[in-house]
Amino acid sequence: MSRTSVFCYSALILILIIAFSVRILPMRWEIPSGTLRLNEFDPYYQFSLTNQMVEHGLLSPYYPEPGWINEQLWYPEGLDMSRSLPSLPMTAAILYNVVSFFGVNIDLMSFCAILPAILGTFACLIIYFVGKDMGGKTIGLFSALFLALSPSFLQRSSLGFFDSELPGIIGLLLFIFMFLRSIDLKRSLSSSMLYSLGAAGALAYFILGWGVAYFMVNLTVLFIFVLILLK
Repeated sequence: MSRTSVFCYSALILILIIAFSVRILPMRWEIPSGTLRLNEFDPYYQFSLTNQMVEHGLLSPYYPEPGWINEQLWYPEGLDMSRSLPSLPMTAAILYNVVSFFGVNIDLMSFCAILPAILGTFACLIIYFVGKDMGGKTIGLFSALFLALSPSFLQRSSLGFFDSELPGIIGLLLFIFMFLRSIDLKRSLSSSMLYSLGAAGALAYFILGWGVAYFMVNLTVLFIFVLILLK
């Protein structure tokens, strides 16, 4: 491995450590209470979905019909939770079951509180590869650094902010990464097809996790239309 590669990967690891560290800073005020807590109101809505999936199965809020009616909300009729977007609670429920299977003793709320910091750091890793494909390793490192310290993204991926922006940003970045690779003319047909399938999966995850995803669908259609016109 060359010196350049060692420096690049060392810088990337440092950026990821910084990204995670600044996102868990609120922990210094949470630990004395004995458990980590969620912030704001929407994260508790997402937590209720996650808790339902952990206790009764991933599809329990949606199936069988008419789905889960949460009678603790919108009393006395209750709220139809089957209309909720599933990406975030399903991701959290699956990961929680995985860590529980391996013997990690953590309560669900603490897990959901720290998950935004983990996923936010993962998003910084994804955007590194997006930037690397577009302009080289230097662009990738700066992209990761800017996202790691972006105030708007930092607010939405800090400890306790368990909300739909997390699967939204990750799904968006994964879609961009795989979509751009799928239309790369230097790749083989089989490689392009695999990245196309990956892009489709990432876009589906994006749509099922964040309501603003439809704007990205429209932009993608417009982008493809322009590519066709330019050929």
